[in-house]
Amino acid sequence: MCERTTITWHMTRAICTRHILLGSLFAALTVPQAQPQTYVSHIEHPIVRYRMAARLDPASKTVKGHYTLAWWNHTNDTIPDLYFHLYLNAFKNEDSTLMRESAEEGSHPRERWIGQGGEDKWGWIDVNRIRIAGGPDLTPAMTFVHPDDDNAADQTVMRLVLPQPIPPHGTITLEVDFTSKLPLAINRSGYEGDYFLIAQWFPKIGVYEAAGERSRQQGGWNCHQYHAHTEFYADYGSYDVDLTAPSNYVVGATGFQRTEQRNSDGTTTYNYYQEDVHDFAWAASPRFVKLTRTFNWTREVTDSDLSYWARVFGVREEDVALRNVDVTFLLQPDHVNVADRYFRAVFNGIKYFGLWYGEYPYDTMTIVDAPRNSATCCMEYPTFITVGTSFWPAARELSPEGVTVHEFGHQFWYGLVGNNEFEEPWLDEGFNTYSDGKVLEAAYPPACSYERFAGVPLLAFAWARADLPPFPFAGVGSVPLGPYFSCVSEPERTAGRGFYLSNVKDDNLVRYGWQYLNGASYGLNSYARTALTLRTLESYLGSDVMARVMRTYHQRWRYRHPCTQDFINVVNEVSGRNMDWFFQQFFYNSNLADYAIASISARLLGEKIGVYDEAGRKVFHPAGQAPAEPAIYRSTVVVRRLGEVTAPVDVLVRFDNGETVHEQWDGQYRWVKYTYERPSKVVSAEVDPEQKLALEANFTNNSFIAHEDNRGAARWYVRWIFWLENLFLATGFFG
Repeated sequence: MCERTTITWHMTRAICTRHILLGSLFAALTVPQAQPQTYVSHIEHPIVRYRMAARLDPASKTVKGHYTLAWWNHTNDTIPDLYFHLYLNAFKNEDSTLMRESAEEGSHPRERWIGQGGEDKWGWIDVNRIRIAGGPDLTPAMTFVHPDDDNAADQTVMRLVLPQPIPPHGTITLEVDFTSKLPLAINRSGYEGDYFLIAQWFPKIGVYEAAGERSRQQGGWNCHQYHAHTEFYADYGSYDVDLTAPSNYVVGATGFQRTEQRNSDGTTTYNYYQEDVHDFAWAASPRFVKLTRTFNWTREVTDSDLSYWARVFGVREEDVALRNVDVTFLLQPDHVNVADRYFRAVFNGIKYFGLWYGEYPYDTMTIVDAPRNSATCCMEYPTFITVGTSFWPAARELSPEGVTVHEFGHQFWYGLVGNNEFEEPWLDEGFNTYSDGKVLEAAYPPACSYERFAGVPLLAFAWARADLPPFPFAGVGSVPLGPYFSCVSEPERTAGRGFYLSNVKDDNLVRYGWQYLNGASYGLNSYARTALTLRTLESYLGSDVMARVMRTYHQRWRYRHPCTQDFINVVNEVSGRNMDWFFQQFFYNSNLADYAIASISARLLGEKIGVYDEAGRKVFHPAGQAPAEPAIYRSTVVVRRLGEVTAPVDVLVRFDNGETVHEQWDGQYRWVKYTYERPSKVVSAEVDPEQKLALEANFTNNSFIAHEDNRGAARWYVRWIFWLENLFLATGFFG
């Protein structure tokens, strides 16, 4: 495939002096962007407009900044104050809410920071001055507030009481000077050596919600503290940002690079601009290898792709057409060998997310390849993500593909559909996990599991999950090759089931991000559980209906702030069915689904066994006598609901003459009994034969065979003996 590629390689480590002021930028050279910007805003009246300038000083690990913010009151409320996020103050000391919550779970960063610097490892943000443009200085009116807890020491939310309230649909313009001290890399932000990920780095205004928005009862500010297990929430608008860094640093950021100016002091200033986004992040390092390729949609998307999805959605083919996107990677020097895999993963994301939910609308996509094992991987910001890989990724392992597709997917679930990640993280991470799993299924063969020895990937999987090799024994001498060194994969559809079954009882899915029991519960409910639940919903609705649900929801809520009920409303509307029961079962409680075939019995009608009174005398009928013709069997199948979830399930019943009966059970009571009188008898039954319930706790009890069959037991006996033999052989060989 012919692609436009540009490359810039900076290997020199920065040696620069400390810069304190933002001004005095003397332009010696201006390099305009090669491609013109084509993005057209989709928002008629943005709520925020930032015009910002910032300078990175690598020596002091600080960013000095200034911005002018125009903020529009889109509501009918009169607003007396403003709220701002000061996220970096979460890393100021051990008394912040984030640090306290992390310490309670044993994930406190203190151990990682020992011996890695003193004061430099901490981060904070100071608002040096804030005033109304052309008006009074409001700096003395700033106060720290803590709306989520009683931690008066937390300084991640700032309140500013205004001298005059903002009237309905009025606008206020503020001028803000700030200093951000970047922490040693933590929570996907900060520095590592000469690598900087500068995220959540400026005073960011909160979201004012009117009554009725996101089911809110009355208007007010939605501006939560920075917690150990929450991410972010902000309004859409425009960012026009000048970034200044040492000239030997390579810089990437949210949006479209419009200009590049070389300054007389050894720095370079880049201007980035983007409309219709709700955040801005950037990265800088002298070691980045910069690669740019263009996603050419007419090469990546076939005519059959367009016609298929147009038919599914009931629209014209031009309505599912995509657009070209310039994709830029900022790679670590030792990861250049992975560039093709990285680009292919992003291109697959742009293609499939675009076909399913609507085109990726922006001109650019910037991906930062974080250093190995970096705390800055992996994270999403509008048009800008961080990912990671190893020096030697395995050929049949979906790494770096999995994380790259996932982080790109956040451009849709978080970037374009701006849910509140503090309060409803599943609408972000869970919807994205569901979506990225479907991309991996569509674009790649099943992945293999690997273990590593001295950094070298080796095909290896747990003994108990390996398949038997073909008979006769496969190996070299006494070394087995079949069971251990083989490709064993877990289907994307049921990925995370083990994690789900181990932790589902901890919390309901619907819960504020910081109110889960712990990080494991937050991770389960925000990622795997939601993805499994959406897979189950897809099974009930059908794949085409589910595709229309997801596209309708995404298109309706682009550049807006939905809540869980908004999604439920779309499901009911598009499917034409009331699925409230589904969400009540799987979103609003922590119950398990477990259905089982309890028993099967069959008796030949008319068959007499025992002593009967016949014509005034007792007659004995021994077993085995031929019954009257024609033979009729009464068969009974008992299905039980062992778990608390009450969901409708299918039951497949098979008879000995090959006939089948499909039953549908509402699952409301604890059991149901099916009785049949037929010339043939029931030989087996299975509940949920299509495994629609991806959340089923135990698939092994879903089926039952009437007659004893030792073949399964024999098979498992052979497997266990084989595993044990191979374990001993392999241990002896490697020993």
